[in-house]
Amino acid sequence: MVERITEEPLEAKSHQQRKSDRMRREIVLAAISCLHKNGYHRASIKKIALESSFSQGALQHHFPTKEDLMVFVMDKILTKSLNLTLEWAEEIGRENIRISDMTKVWWSNQMRSPEFLAMLEIMVGARTDDSLRNRLKPVVEDYGRKADERVIALFPESVYGPAVTRVLITASRSMLCGFVTYDAMFRDAQEMDRLVEEWAEILDLLLAPKFSKSPN
Repeated sequence: MVERITEEPLEAKSHQQRKSDRMRREIVLAAISCLHKNGYHRASIKKIALESSFSQGALQHHFPTKEDLMVFVMDKILTKSLNLTLEWAEEIGRENIRISDMTKVWWSNQMRSPEFLAMLEIMVGARTDDSLRNRLKPVVEDYGRKADERVIALFPESVYGPAVTRVLITASRSMLCGFVTYDAMFRDAQEMDRLVEEWAEILDLLLAPKFSKSPN
């Protein structure tokens, strides 16, 4: 069974903890919606509070600053992204997993989602905000370690080898990020879908010998 990143079970938490968790989840959803609609620099604490059902004071009880909230949102989005990938892998079966299929699933199920676009907005903000960037760094690094351990482990070493797997996964994700940020401004959705399909075909061609049976 594929290992999933889990949180403390709800039944193990007190009523107050569960209430606090629900509030945090709603605030995260409001922040994602606000980032998606307004971009990082216009997604103020005040606007995020208005997007949620809580007052600004109640929101800041949990997240005193916008930076605190952005770090929390980034962690939640990355965790969800990894869990979605692991759940997909478990559904289709480890023996059926290919990087080409994973790339297409990333594109269709994650890359164009409000969550992913919100995450990109946070990263844009971090480019010119040293404090935010420094606080995001351990979150992103922790995600990278978990992704290496769990996603690369989905591919048997005898098929790809960890070095090739890591390069192809990184290249695929980077290309998809480019489609979402740069190409989305100048290409239509159908053209980008076609390019992703063509890249998946190239991946299969590159890796075809790995799936070939050796002659007896």
